[in-house]
Amino acid sequence: MTLQQNREFEEFSNDVAMCLASKNKYLSPKYLYDKVGSQLFEQICIQPEYYLTRTEASILSKCAPVISNLLGNNIHIIELGSGSSSKTAILLSHFSSQKKRIYYFPIDISSTILAESAQRLKSQFPKASIVGIASDYNMGIDRAAAECKVAEKEEEKKKNNNDDISYTKLVLFLGSSIGNFELIEARSLLRSVRQRLNASDFLLVGFDLQKDESVLNAAYNDKAGITAKFNLNLLARINRELGGNFELEKFEHYAFYNHDQHRMEMHLISKIDQQLYIGALGKTFSLKKGESIHTENSYKYSLNQIDALAEDCGFGIEKNFTDKKRWFNLALLSPS
Repeated sequence: MTLQQNREFEEFSNDVAMCLASKNKYLSPKYLYDKVGSQLFEQICIQPEYYLTRTEASILSKCAPVISNLLGNNIHIIELGSGSSSKTAILLSHFSSQKKRIYYFPIDISSTILAESAQRLKSQFPKASIVGIASDYNMGIDRAAAECKVAEKEEEKKKNNNDDISYTKLVLFLGSSIGNFELIEARSLLRSVRQRLNASDFLLVGFDLQKDESVLNAAYNDKAGITAKFNLNLLARINRELGGNFELEKFEHYAFYNHDQHRMEMHLISKIDQQLYIGALGKTFSLKKGESIHTENSYKYSLNQIDALAEDCGFGIEKNFTDKKRWFNLALLSPS
């Protein structure tokens, strides 16, 4: 086990122990995305009820030329939570057609998905330099920033007198992932990104917008049951990695729209009173019938809330790109 893997194991163990010992049980949604979870999420994205991915992809196709014109010829793209990078490929395709010099630094906690997507993209975009970073957001963006400096030094050595080697950073945070953060956490992350950007750089963030709750409930409770499998896989992951004895059939997936908080919530509900043993912790935990393990929030924003969040974090909104139904927004932010 590498030092990074050991650190991740310790963090997962500690968080599971804290969750199961708490009155209000909650686990970070980042733990949903192991190898199996990441693959299940890719299946969720193609379900007919799950509008987010196809809507965001459609917006990206339309806004790519506008973004391209703002970036110049040399681009460092840093993506937080890159996953399969399928939507990012839309931007890469357009930038490549414009003969831009591209360095792409995808950041994801799933090293398997990261390796697979990087290999595919290298084949698809052979002239782009792609450096995958297996990490969480905060450590990942620091490593990406360091990689950007290394790349710039290498370009400096190779340059001819007439070459322009100034790079514009474009940080991507797509898929409405920001909705998984509490507001205070979202502010902290965006401020952290802001500190690493120059005045000429940009941040592109995907926000799921507030809409009819029937659309939202359908998206998180697809008829094929893929989201339920995705949620329940968190318990299977505890079994695999921590020696848990969770019986998945004794839990049910529950997702609903919380009106007061303007968010979708995902829970795992215990169907019976049960005792749960975690081998790696050497502890047994009790769950009562109807008790919940809260696994994810997905906040839905208004355009006014997006504007306020951007301003509060040191950004101005360069452009909002929305679909015709105003279900989703890609906010292009620039340091103010």
